[in-house]
Amino acid sequence: MSVYQRRLKERKGSSLFRVRKVRSSDVQWKLNFSTNDYLGLSQHRHIRQAFKQAVDIWGVGSTGSPLLSGYSSAHQELEELLADWLGKPRALLFNSGFAANHGVLTTLVDKQQKVFADKLVHASIIDGMQHSEAQFKRYPHNQPLPVVDKANTGDWLVTEGVFSMDGDACDLKLMASLKQQFDIKVMLDDAHGLGAYGSEGKGSTSFGSDAVDVLTGTFGKALGVGGAFVCAKDDEIESLIQFCRDYIYSTAMPPAQAAAIKSSIEIVRSAEGDERREQLAHRIQYFREQMKQRNLKIIDSNTAIQTWLFDSDTEALAMSKQLQANGYLCSVIRPPTVPVGTSRIRFSLTSNMPQVALESFWQVVDRIRDNL
Repeated sequence: MSVYQRRLKERKGSSLFRVRKVRSSDVQWKLNFSTNDYLGLSQHRHIRQAFKQAVDIWGVGSTGSPLLSGYSSAHQELEELLADWLGKPRALLFNSGFAANHGVLTTLVDKQQKVFADKLVHASIIDGMQHSEAQFKRYPHNQPLPVVDKANTGDWLVTEGVFSMDGDACDLKLMASLKQQFDIKVMLDDAHGLGAYGSEGKGSTSFGSDAVDVLTGTFGKALGVGGAFVCAKDDEIESLIQFCRDYIYSTAMPPAQAAAIKSSIEIVRSAEGDERREQLAHRIQYFREQMKQRNLKIIDSNTAIQTWLFDSDTEALAMSKQLQANGYLCSVIRPPTVPVGTSRIRFSLTSNMPQVALESFWQVVDRIRDNL
């Protein structure tokens, strides 16, 4: 038996075996708590229209890597819009947030530098650190001081704006203070913050963009499309273009995708974007109140990511199955994605969830808990 066959056998015999769920266009859930479409933009008619119009102009593919035939005026316009929106000199597009984070850390960090990263950063950041030539150390969640006080000039501090599994946020003011005190660089992954919070939907950087040297994020969450980006100074972006293998050796995203993202950003920055963020804030407040009223075991979060913790994988799976049987798509997050003993149902809230549907959901939760 091979190593991977043995690992598969062990996984299948545990409660951690994962099975993909096939989405169907004709299946309607009462509420979908597994989506990251925080502002409900994935079905927005203007964004869909922009995508369709760009397909008529460019076709469905980019035809090559960005350094060959794959870089179009649609990509260029999106990069310029990103830089303007997020207050950075330049932006660069990637196919995924994983590629963007991995590319930054394997290209911009050298072996003379150290990287200090939050314990709960995304797997893409962990892989990027492991594949770079630099030494790295992970600090206790949102507590960088015990390790960063050993930093030297030019070292890196890496964190997320909104943490994808817990839903809490980093202290960007603290990051700014540490940056100034130790003369270090700050990398911020704001995949789950961008679009959903702050002035013009700038996410975490609304509270201090100057603190961030390298900003990464995705378009597949609040912006409702797909792909990712890096924003930074000219030297960093040019270095990624010249030396980043994740960028150089990947086919560029389709121009139509870039056009759809551009349309989404325009909506996010508009009065409609403000209205959607306000609606999302109301849904978050209501959901938090309901969880606290029931004394559920939770992680305190003011974001669209809300968590219900369970004492065991089995309990979390049982509740999730009951909720799905009642029409609510809820995902269980288990180790190794989260630490052992913190299995959870992760609820992603969106601005377009009807209030009456959320009220009905909690009535169902109460009924299930009474019968367990």
